[in-house]
Amino acid sequence: MTERRSVKPNKRGARSRELVLDTAERLMAEYGYEGVSVAQIVAEASIPLSSIYHYFGSKDGVLLGVMERGARRFFATMPVMTDLPNMTDLPDGQEARLRFLLGALTTELDRQPDFLRLLTVMTVQPPVASAEQALEVVQRVRATALQLLCRAAAVSFGVDENGPVALTLSRFALSTIDGTILARKSEGIAAEEILANLPTAMTAVHAALTA
Repeated sequence: MTERRSVKPNKRGARSRELVLDTAERLMAEYGYEGVSVAQIVAEASIPLSSIYHYFGSKDGVLLGVMERGARRFFATMPVMTDLPNMTDLPDGQEARLRFLLGALTTELDRQPDFLRLLTVMTVQPPVASAEQALEVVQRVRATALQLLCRAAAVSFGVDENGPVALTLSRFALSTIDGTILARKSEGIAAEEILANLPTAMTAVHAALTA
């Protein structure tokens, strides 16, 4: 299912390729991978069928392209979380610090709603078709998110980043974020509003864990 990276599109081709990825991301987030056909992607994107096979090789290749592009964008927006060891201007107070650190993740939920919804759907219902490489991307993004949340918990609460308290807090936060991604679509509410109380909840969970 490997995407055809050896094919280097010109400017016009690059626009067509991005259009395919935009369209496929939106449709797959709405209907699931199995519920979207190549014909639908071609019709919605208004591009020739040959473009799909020229740049991606197959529908699986399109999915891999969608997931890898989304992952690159996701990782590119996490510098605040990634650079935590070098930060000296964090707010005082556990909850205030946590709220600041979670801001980057919250912003990303509204910036990439289709990709993150597809990511969540693929986590709970992996494609029946052979899509191992795309699922590896899903696991990599989720593992990185969990790691960043552990780091935020460590910096906010002074716990071991690799210890059980940080891991429990990060899993709690990630589960809340998963629910937000799915609820956001049906309720039409910004992720920031839904997750406004997450730092308070995590502070309470930390207090219970360390009591």
